[in-house]
Amino acid sequence: MTLTIIACVIFIGVGLAALYLTLRGNSIPVPQNGLQWMATVLSVLLVCFSGFILALALTYRAEDRLDAVGVDQQVEDFGFQQVVNEEVLNLGAYLGKVVFLNFWATWCQPCITELPELDRLQVKYRDQGLIVLTISDESREDLMRYADLWPEETVSGYIEFDTLPAGFQAELLNGRPVSYVIDRTGVIREFVRGAGNFEYFERLVAPWLDQS
Repeated sequence: MTLTIIACVIFIGVGLAALYLTLRGNSIPVPQNGLQWMATVLSVLLVCFSGFILALALTYRAEDRLDAVGVDQQVEDFGFQQVVNEEVLNLGAYLGKVVFLNFWATWCQPCITELPELDRLQVKYRDQGLIVLTISDESREDLMRYADLWPEETVSGYIEFDTLPAGFQAELLNGRPVSYVIDRTGVIREFVRGAGNFEYFERLVAPWLDQS
């Protein structure tokens, strides 16, 4: 936001300077030929557009921003539905297990790439108390069109974006995939923005699986 404000101020200054240089030689501050008219119009448009963006930036209140979910925070519970059968589940139901919570989308190629890695993770550590949740905020109808992409071993669910806790919404606005490691007490211990592989995910969950 700060960079936006600085950029707008610079562009406004450039526009005003260009306007001044264009008209300074005229006896009255009015364009005298086609070239001056073009320069004047472009300068005014630059100033007006930059001023509009600056006004939006300055009226964007800090208290209206969503704070993303962070490491060492207690995770907020939410409900979702399984893709396969529409059963309603809750994140809180997995208290006592280590949860690898992954948000993905069918339009996200890095997400698709890591889904088989998450399947491997679930298979290897299921008996040690790991639950891998792969959640999309797309509709079930959209997900059903891409059934071949679904992870086979993880708990695959869907949820409406607006029903997610605000902290998750804030992070998902930056894109997908996003993953969290949640310990057995419901505290977020690891956060990953972007895709990973099996070995990387394994290193993230292993320390928390060892804790009872």
